[in-house]
Amino acid sequence: MRFQSILILTLFASMLSCNTIPPEIFADFTLDELSDKYDYTEAMVVAINSYEGKRVDKVLVNGSKPDNPDVLELLTAGYYRIEIFQGRSHQDSPKVIRIVILDPDRGNTEWGLPPWTPLEPESGELGDQSVKLVHAPIAPLDISIPLIVLLEEELTLSDTYLDAEIASTQFRIKRGVGSVQIPAGSSEDALKIDHRSFLLNINRIDTQAQSLSGVLSSNLHIAAGSYIHIPADLTIPEGTTLSIGSGSFVSIDPEVNIRNEGLLYLAGTANAPVTMTCSNNEAYWGGMIGTSVGNRVEATHTIFSRSGHHTGGDYSYGHAGRQALFYSENGELKLDHCYMIDHIGQIFYPVLCTLELSDCLIQRAKTGGQMNESELLMDRCVFTDFPDDSYEYRDEDNDALYLSMTNALISNSVFMFAKDDGLDSGASGGGEVHIDNTIFESNFHEGAALSSARSVVKLHRITNCLFANCGQGLELGYSSPNHQVEVESCRFVGNGIGIRYGDCYEMSHQGYIHVRNSESLENTVYDVWNMNREHWAADTSHMSFENVIVSTPNPMYPELITYEE
Repeated sequence: MRFQSILILTLFASMLSCNTIPPEIFADFTLDELSDKYDYTEAMVVAINSYEGKRVDKVLVNGSKPDNPDVLELLTAGYYRIEIFQGRSHQDSPKVIRIVILDPDRGNTEWGLPPWTPLEPESGELGDQSVKLVHAPIAPLDISIPLIVLLEEELTLSDTYLDAEIASTQFRIKRGVGSVQIPAGSSEDALKIDHRSFLLNINRIDTQAQSLSGVLSSNLHIAAGSYIHIPADLTIPEGTTLSIGSGSFVSIDPEVNIRNEGLLYLAGTANAPVTMTCSNNEAYWGGMIGTSVGNRVEATHTIFSRSGHHTGGDYSYGHAGRQALFYSENGELKLDHCYMIDHIGQIFYPVLCTLELSDCLIQRAKTGGQMNESELLMDRCVFTDFPDDSYEYRDEDNDALYLSMTNALISNSVFMFAKDDGLDSGASGGGEVHIDNTIFESNFHEGAALSSARSVVKLHRITNCLFANCGQGLELGYSSPNHQVEVESCRFVGNGIGIRYGDCYEMSHQGYIHVRNSESLENTVYDVWNMNREHWAADTSHMSFENVIVSTPNPMYPELITYEE
């Protein structure tokens, strides 16, 4: 009996030892020390041998077994659902701990997500592609000249990335589009691309400019090829037209605004664009401001550069909080073959306006702008590099374009290299947005972020689009129960997350997204994800799929088709 007692005690001690953490295992936390639905700010190692005084048989993290049976190594920012299995009776109903590790630099801006920095595309070859240079035909010696470079003659016709250089200034051509400032006084007359040179034809002038400021007393037409200097605010009254002929160069002093209550008509041509830029190469002019009903700006083949001086007070416009190149109330804006580059503020801020944008480039600004209660018609436009073309993260609402209570038809366009979202369709008010044959590429957060509030009616139709190299391709975040998103024939490739329902805000998520005839492949974190912060749980009732191909099976959506090579 004594021998049997000793044997039983020895076996009992051995069983107890199986529930303890071996002394050689290093861990920052045990499972018992973790708090459910809690944000942590540092990577951690968690011991997983026991929980609540009992042995742990199995642990799953986001549905997968950890590599190490003794510890979880949670080393990157993201959302972690830890399922704890103990004993046979608990195999079908594990205990769950949900935590988020926040990136120390990005915090709640990427809550639940690993930080995303777009991959830098490799340079290709120019090959037999044509090169078109858009620049002022005449320019003063002491002002830098904005230069636009297009492959295949027009925007959106090339997907080539190339390195370019002029006057010792290097820049990148992205998807066949690039721009740069040629330094004042530079005698360089050749652009270098892929070991080839392309000549510029700019007539540098040292003549006195025609001065223009104050209030126009009548209609004024400025002849083609003029050199204009605007040293102080210029006002175009209601019923008055200012027209500027092709090839004209307009320099505007720092802080100066053009108050347009009538019609401003800029009549550039393909070979002789109008150029408007700041007279000081280290500063910025203000912007165009229209507040009278019917104010209108109409421009063809025009380059706008270096605006947005004012900030705060009367100029704190919307999310960007900065002056816009175009501010208009109850007006119209029609731009065709126009180029807006290197602005310190935002580009558009219309309120109750109509906008038509075709073949336009918007590059390097705080944001492309915010549309408010307006109507937008856009075709063949490129929005890129907000606020710059670096790969450094910013948390300054640097969206390529923000839609608020706006109806929009967007086609054949590109939104890329925004530090925030390519397209953000915000919460206030409803509207219908149709996006077709458009590319969302290399945006730090979402390619397209869709949201709404309260009970507003909102409809997004997204067809034939590509979402690539973004933190999340498409996101339906906090939303009204009357918010519908319909996705047809789209591709989500090489993002962090391809398609997302939910976001990083603790707000109500009630919208609905349906995806059909599409594919979400080779996304590094999830092809499809549905966790929202409101409940810290997967939501399977607000997203559905029809003929959608993914890289890996998703048990929450058995209708998804797994790609097979």
